[in-house]
Amino acid sequence: MNNLPPIAEFYNDDMPNLDAFFSNGKKEFWRFNKCKELGIDKCVIFFPRHFKMIKSIYRKCKLIYEFMSASSVSPVYLYDNKVLIALCPLGGPAAANLMEELIFVGIKTFIGTGSCGAIKETDFNKFLIPTKAIRDEGTSYHYLPANKFIAVDKELSKSIANTLTKYNEPFISGITWTTDGLYRETPKRIAARKKDGAICVEMETASLAAVAKAKNVKYACLL
Repeated sequence: MNNLPPIAEFYNDDMPNLDAFFSNGKKEFWRFNKCKELGIDKCVIFFPRHFKMIKSIYRKCKLIYEFMSASSVSPVYLYDNKVLIALCPLGGPAAANLMEELIFVGIKTFIGTGSCGAIKETDFNKFLIPTKAIRDEGTSYHYLPANKFIAVDKELSKSIANTLTKYNEPFISGITWTTDGLYRETPKRIAARKKDGAICVEMETASLAAVAKAKNVKYACLL
């Protein structure tokens, strides 16, 4: 008898072909036709609230799709006919489902941007570029075998760093701790994750990095 918890079991079978499931007409993927015509294959997954208040960006956005989860609707915008900006629900499962749908319509490069909690002393005036994530959530284990860490795309992270440098924006790089248990970030758990090298904590990076690696697309993030 296998006494492993299901989350530690990885079935090395093929990724399911979602073509038939996504082609049943229940999702309005035809709304991405404009993106396909323009050759757009890049997306920013955007977690911050009050997106409409960023007027310099929002005024160039056109709503083209609505990602529907069980309890919320999140807009996906076409920005200036150049890139998608997808507002994302909180948490790894919803974020992974959003990424699955966007991969289906042809997106191959993703940058996540949002906020995190600091678990080590740091300069809050600097951006953080995660190098890898501690997998203390559930979603990533459905995409990859069990392991403590998962790395994000190095070249994409380098591009983010180069852009921040170009605009004189200070940043640091380091390990992030991805966890589902927002209210279980206890002192003992924090101490353990600090020993692992984590400098911050959030809820999506490991999940999205796992989906990207399993689906052979690129993902990095900026917090």
